[in-house]
Amino acid sequence: MSLPKIALLATWAAAAVCLFLPGEGGPVALGRWLFGILAVVHAIECVVFYRLLSDAPGGLASNLLQTLVFGVLHVSEVRAAQNAGGGPAT
Repeated sequence: MSLPKIALLATWAAAAVCLFLPGEGGPVALGRWLFGILAVVHAIECVVFYRLLSDAPGGLASNLLQTLVFGVLHVSEVRAAQNAGGGPAT
């Protein structure tokens, strides 16, 4: 797993912890907002890149899950694999 993916996974984990912490302000609020923003943005990426992900090897469910977690980091890997394998570039 690449360093950017590890950093993003750590960000998801820290933001998710904030969902369960008591309090409404400061870092807890920031973490909750961050979790929501990550979820919405990555869900939009799943919709935008659906066709690319459905044509990629590894199964649609796996690709959607990885896009929901890693966003464009996963999409760029899918594109690179398709370009290396001679698949259609989108």
